[in-house]
Amino acid sequence: MELERLANQNPWWNDKSAIERDEKVKNVLDTGSLIDMKLINENQVLIGPRQLGKTTSLKYDIYKKIFNEEIDPKFILYYSFDTSRNFEDISDVINTFISTNKQKTFLYLDEVSFVDGWQRAIKAFLDSDKSSNSTLYITGSSSINLKKELMPGRKIKFIEFMPLSFKEFLISFGSDNLKHILKKNSVLNLDSAIELAKELMTYFDEISKLFTVYLATGGYPDAIFDYMTNKYIRDSIYDIHWNAFVSDVSKSEKSIEIATAVIYGLIESYSSKVNLSKIAQMQGIKSHITVREYIEMLDDLFTVKSIFPVADKRYVFRKDRKVYFNDPFLYNLFAKKLNIIDKNSESKIVEGIVFNSLYRFINREKQLSEPKIKVGFYSGKKEVDFVIDEFGFEVKWQNNVTYKDFPNINIKKKILLSKSTLKLDNKTEEAIIIPAPLLLAAL
Repeated sequence: MELERLANQNPWWNDKSAIERDEKVKNVLDTGSLIDMKLINENQVLIGPRQLGKTTSLKYDIYKKIFNEEIDPKFILYYSFDTSRNFEDISDVINTFISTNKQKTFLYLDEVSFVDGWQRAIKAFLDSDKSSNSTLYITGSSSINLKKELMPGRKIKFIEFMPLSFKEFLISFGSDNLKHILKKNSVLNLDSAIELAKELMTYFDEISKLFTVYLATGGYPDAIFDYMTNKYIRDSIYDIHWNAFVSDVSKSEKSIEIATAVIYGLIESYSSKVNLSKIAQMQGIKSHITVREYIEMLDDLFTVKSIFPVADKRYVFRKDRKVYFNDPFLYNLFAKKLNIIDKNSESKIVEGIVFNSLYRFINREKQLSEPKIKVGFYSGKKEVDFVIDEFGFEVKWQNNVTYKDFPNINIKKKILLSKSTLKLDNKTEEAIIIPAPLLLAAL
């Protein structure tokens, strides 16, 4: 590959101030670097949704290496493979750059996950002597190809790059006092998370106000900053994310019409059990098998996640599941684009946030290749929203919540998540009532 093609994507080689003028870096600097975008200093693959800030993270790291660490820009390579389809392109880019540099180099390879056989190029590089003096940063927006080969035995980590959790949102945008208490308290398990949630009651007003913002923006930085600037999210932001979704579905060789029909069915039954056959029938899809395949595709694109019922301490995968979007912004995006209006959507969105927060918290130490701890739900005459080992979580997004709102069921630790009610003194029922935003702030 000609070096000139690489130079086009690396203007800082000739003028280091060019990285300051990069639109994505400029956005970070203009917003005071409020969102922490640290990358570990070792080979890594960042995997997560499109339009979440992975490219911004790469370019901001380049900025810090040039201006904070004073690394010569000529030893830093950025290249986007968004339009590439041949893994040999990756090898050509790496070899062209490495051959011109003999010192320590940093390679930022963006959007490689849709390049067929990309792992072959990366493995060949990691197995060569050329990798010994280089650090490799890779991003991808789909786990479809990533899960095929996690490169065992190679010195590279696979890291999920997900939307900000509500706790991360608060650490970025909360008051200094709130940030301090969230950072200084180490939360090791669900018991300690609940204890921290109790302590946060003195910050309830601030947390509640910020939770109202989070309900609209979720953890997507562009939506957050747009809302904070305009007090609403502009249509152009929704359009960017919608177009990225359409592009990813097309790259997955799936039908956007079927994908949107499945999403419509998921929103219609949101926070309730999903009957795949019913969605197929109502949306004119060939069979429930097609619906299941598209839900799996949406999971691979970091759009949704399924949760299954629990019976006799086992997950029942053949029964109807629930499906939640991975972030509240995604619910708002698809509801807007599909013209779905639900007056009860807020309580359903909150339930989805609780699920995602619990799931991410209990799996926070897991690598991508490791089996994940599952979150289940009880279904039948008595239902419980979320079950994890000895814990049961029931979401009641309403002002008046009592202990009787938790089903009379044999769960050791019963947690009722309210809108604002806090009750901790019920010894006989073995249940406590905590405002949902407080627990979410602790997770």
